[in-house]
Amino acid sequence: MKQVDFIAELKFLTSEQGGRKTPTRSNYRPHIEFDNYPEYLTSGNQTYIGKEIVKPGEKIKAEIAILGTEYFSKRLYENLEFKFCEGSRTIGYGKIIEIINPDLKLESDSDQKTLNLNLYPADIKKKLESDYGKNSGEAKRKIQKLIKSNKEFRSHRIVRALIFAGKKEINHLEKMIELTRTDWRDLLMNAEYEYPEKRVRDFNREFGNEKI
Repeated sequence: MKQVDFIAELKFLTSEQGGRKTPTRSNYRPHIEFDNYPEYLTSGNQTYIGKEIVKPGEKIKAEIAILGTEYFSKRLYENLEFKFCEGSRTIGYGKIIEIINPDLKLESDSDQKTLNLNLYPADIKKKLESDYGKNSGEAKRKIQKLIKSNKEFRSHRIVRALIFAGKKEINHLEKMIELTRTDWRDLLMNAEYEYPEKRVRDFNREFGNEKI
């Protein structure tokens, strides 16, 4: 049985807009970049509904099957927008209208602003990039996996403490993530306190204002 993850409305750019110069057929497989998840590109097979061939500039509904479904588990929702590309060139834009794969559907009681690290405050994203540099994407994916795994970890305070306690090193960040999984209170002790049990930082505050 053919895998279908969701149904989407697609709008292909014209060649004048930078899109393809030739039509596409069903089973066209461009890369997909979802809004709010720019750090992870996936391949998305398009099976057109009611047509076999789509010309540049046309709109069409399509069944989409993506790779890397594990990364998007419980993160996709209706009306989520995306673009589809060939390499660095954007071919068109899409919007999810129905989730077929239940493993991908955002839980009804989940909030994208707590689940999606890309929607966290700007100071967090800026600190990740400045501290981890070329490894910031990897650091983001590791933290994203953590906050997706448990609602207890979906906290600006915990994420700031993780970034700080990671000491700008991926290996150390991984150790702090495991510490958090064991008991997130130990992470906060590590990041906010200096012995003997004196609190010197408050990561409820933005980076730059965390010192007490």
